[in-house]
Amino acid sequence: MSKPHTLAAGKHAAPPQLCGDSASMQALRAQISRIARCAAPVAIRGESGSGKELAARAIHAQGARAGGPFIAVNCGAIPEALMEAEFFGCRAGAYTGALHERQGLFQAADGGSLLLDEVDDLPLAMQVKLLRVLQERRVCKLGGSRDEAVDVRMLCASQQGLARGVAAGTFRQDLYYRLNVIELAVPPLRERLGDLEVLCRTILLRLAPRQAVILAPGVLAVLARHGFPGNVRELENLLERALAFADGGVIVPDGLGLPSPAAVLPLKPAPLAPQLSQPGMAARLEAPVVPLAQYLCQAEREMIVLALRQSRYHRARAAQQLGISVRQLRYKMQKLNLQEP
Repeated sequence: MSKPHTLAAGKHAAPPQLCGDSASMQALRAQISRIARCAAPVAIRGESGSGKELAARAIHAQGARAGGPFIAVNCGAIPEALMEAEFFGCRAGAYTGALHERQGLFQAADGGSLLLDEVDDLPLAMQVKLLRVLQERRVCKLGGSRDEAVDVRMLCASQQGLARGVAAGTFRQDLYYRLNVIELAVPPLRERLGDLEVLCRTILLRLAPRQAVILAPGVLAVLARHGFPGNVRELENLLERALAFADGGVIVPDGLGLPSPAAVLPLKPAPLAPQLSQPGMAARLEAPVVPLAQYLCQAEREMIVLALRQSRYHRARAAQQLGISVRQLRYKMQKLNLQEP
C-alpha cells in the first residue's frame, strides 16, 4: 500500500521556477544555461500553461542582464489601436486620452529583457514596426519626432512555433528570422509525468506556505492518468481546488474532481462492426447524421460557452482554459456570434 506524501510544512513560498528531475527538464535547464550566456534573441515554443514565461525568466536571471528589468507582455491582450503606444510610448496629446507622456515597453525593458508572449498574435502592421525597432535598436514615441536608443534582449513565446505562422502567411518571414535565432522547446506535462510529485510539492508550498499538506495514497496515480491539456497551470488549478476542500490539510483523490483509477475501465478493442443487440445501439444508428463541419462548429461553440461561464466571462481566464490566445477567443466569439450577457 502506498504511503501518503507530506509536501509542505510551515515553509515560506518559493517564487515560481522550472522544476522537475525528468530527462526532458534536465535537458531544458542545460539549454537555458547555455542560451543565457549569449545575447541572441530566443523563440520559446510550448503549449499553454507549460512554463514558457518561467523559461524566459530563467534565461534572464542567468544572463548578464540579470540586474536589469524583465518585462513580459501578452501580445494577444493588447487592443490593436493601442499597440504602438504600448510598445513604443507616446507624447502627451498624441491621441485622444493621452494626457501625459509615457514610456513604452521597450524603454521600460532598456538594459534588460523583453518577453513578447503570444507574439504570433501581432497584426502584420505591428510586425513591420517591430522589425524596424529590432533592426535599428531605436524607438520613436507616438507623436514624437526623434528616436531613442534602446538596449533590450528579445525573448518571444508562442504555442505552435513561429514557423507555422510564416507558412500560413500570418507572420512575416523577415521578422521570424530576427526573433527565431535560437529556438527553445518547453515539454508538455504529459511527457514528464515523473515530475508530478516535485511539481505538487512546489505548487503547494506556494499555495499554503504555512500549512502541512499531505497527498493521500492514490492522488499521484489519479493525476498521472490525466492528460493535462492545460499543463502545469491546470495542475495548479486542480491542487488549489483540492486544497480548498481538503480536511485537515489532507488531499484525497476525490478532492481533485478527476476520475479515480478504479473508476477508469480498461480499454477494450472495439468490434469491427457494431452489434445491434447492444442496449441503445439501434437508437444511435437511427440518429440523423449531420455534416462533420456543422458538428465540430457546435462542439466548439458549446466548449467556448462553458469556459466563459466557468470564468464568469473573464476572457483571459477562459482563453487559458481553452488553450488559445485572447485574440483567438475574440475572433471565435465574433465568428460564432457569441455575446456576453
